[in-house]
Amino acid sequence: MSQKFKVRKLREQKPEDLLKDLEKLKSELIQLRTVKVSAGNAQKLGRIGLVRKRIAKYLTVINEQRRNQVKSTTKSSGKLPVDLRGKKTRAIRQRLTRSERAQKTARQWKKLNNFPLRKFALKE
Repeated sequence: MSQKFKVRKLREQKPEDLLKDLEKLKSELIQLRTVKVSAGNAQKLGRIGLVRKRIAKYLTVINEQRRNQVKSTTKSSGKLPVDLRGKKTRAIRQRLTRSERAQKTARQWKKLNNFPLRKFALKE
């Protein structure tokens, strides 16, 4: 594997190829960790960080592709899965919509109709 690793190339690959390469990297990481336990040479121990970063890049690309696929399939329905929606804050997510806030109960309507606001004229 080359030193310079471009994520651009990963995005062009098929998901099956990405998964195969990911499995290879995971097995390599396992081997490096066993070498670390058995007091191996320092050159191989330095590769652990590189392999972990590479695994992270592969997982990032795989998750991006899955997310984009789900977005394209649910685009027509207009409703995204929960994990793809904007996180915001809990309070913002749970507050009422504008139309829900504007609705009035039957009791409120009766009160408004039976006791409208009075207009007073002031004397000077």
